[in-house]
Amino acid sequence: MKRFKYIFTLLLASTMFFACDDFLDVKPSKSTSVVIETGEHVNALLNYYDVYYLENSPWLINASDDYKCSTDWYDITGSSNCAGYSNEALCYALWNKELIPTLTDKTWTAEYQKIFYANTVLEKVDKVSGLTDEERVQIKREARFIRAYSMWYLAQIYCLPYVDGNGDKQGIVLKTSTHFDESVKRASLKDTYDFIEADLNEALKIETPLKKIGSTNKYNSIRANKAAVNGFAARYYLYLNDYENALKYADIALQSHDELVDYNTDMSYMASCPTVTINGNTEIIEVPYTYEGGAGKINDYMLEWKELTYFRMASDDNWWYMPSDELLALYDQQYDLRYKYHIVENFSFVNNVTTALPSYAFFWKDRIPSGPTTAEMLLIKAECQARLGKASDAMTTVNRLRAARMDKSAPADVINLAASSQEDAVKKVLEERRREMPFARRFMDIRRLNSNECSYDDPGDITKTFYEYSLVNINVSSKKTYTLEKNSAMYACPLPETEFIASDYVIDQNIY
Repeated sequence: MKRFKYIFTLLLASTMFFACDDFLDVKPSKSTSVVIETGEHVNALLNYYDVYYLENSPWLINASDDYKCSTDWYDITGSSNCAGYSNEALCYALWNKELIPTLTDKTWTAEYQKIFYANTVLEKVDKVSGLTDEERVQIKREARFIRAYSMWYLAQIYCLPYVDGNGDKQGIVLKTSTHFDESVKRASLKDTYDFIEADLNEALKIETPLKKIGSTNKYNSIRANKAAVNGFAARYYLYLNDYENALKYADIALQSHDELVDYNTDMSYMASCPTVTINGNTEIIEVPYTYEGGAGKINDYMLEWKELTYFRMASDDNWWYMPSDELLALYDQQYDLRYKYHIVENFSFVNNVTTALPSYAFFWKDRIPSGPTTAEMLLIKAECQARLGKASDAMTTVNRLRAARMDKSAPADVINLAASSQEDAVKKVLEERRREMPFARRFMDIRRLNSNECSYDDPGDITKTFYEYSLVNINVSSKKTYTLEKNSAMYACPLPETEFIASDYVIDQNIY
């Protein structure tokens, strides 16, 4: 029998929320399994946020038109992972279907690890001691939320958008147990989404509110809660172009949690800023880590981001993100505080490479909120209102977000958007969505906008200009224009070759 060979090792470690020495000392593998005996053990698996929160997102971040491939930047820095573009980043950024499968793919492994944990909880929760029946039901719903979220995320990366008429296209591998001999044949796109939706419908029964952890300013967004689950549902239906349901769940999420960070009062630069020399002048570079602190405290500070309802962060090993000229042009550089705090002009990498080119930063190095937030829910609500013929309501909704993002000294007509028509309202909301959530959401948005039934919102083809390159050579004497066509099969990222080998070639590659 062909078997799936998990390439990840399930490592359990103590978190800030739980400690249980005997349980956490055991490392399960294919030949040894951890003994999960109590409700504490099960909750430890759900509390282990170091496994769940990080989304390795090189494809989604680099492939979008938010991400600029700058020959000037490459000329300055070369191809180091810490400075400039790694060859891996370029493969994703320029949609190289031949070279991408040869890369080390963290995304596939990381998301299936989360699914493995969720399946472990589902298999053990009815057998452990120390839980009430009500607690067991709640834990099952939380585990199914984790599984639904990761399967959906995998589908956004490795599958084509799910639209009418393509349900027979390749979906993902539906892992429903912890058994290593479970089939790894890819399900259809329809079966993939049916499975995700079944898990989501169970998760939507969660009524637990989002609460702060004790007397701290950190939110317990590592665990499923009503705002998070409904927020994910709003996102799920938006990407299916189901605007009625997306609006419905965005409203429920906002009713559960609607706090916004006011960029006028709640934002700050980190206390210790790097000093760099640019063109012979010494300058202090202000980097918006949002709160004071560095790598040792960054998780705490991210948990204090009061808009975040589910603790997920997008990440890219290239660390900093080069914004495209098109993205930069969307910001009002005088009044939009997102430009002030997130677009870092004259930035420096850790190896002291300096340049006048800008970068995008949110949290420490590469962390961008990717879980559902209040801001995202307002944008989903506004877009759905606009598409459903309520342009005025859409502007009211989106302007609530802008009031928290624009300098309060700005003229009222700068802060508040107005729309002349339904089409104008949709376009203005989508522009605001791109300003608010660059990199983390943009490529997924391009996928859905190019594949919906509306023509005026299509991003169309994406083009980037860079040197001719391979994994072993960059030809700096020759530039080339790279194009990702609107209906390209490359909107589904190639699967890693390691998975074909591990599955004895049961897993099928995407067809290009």
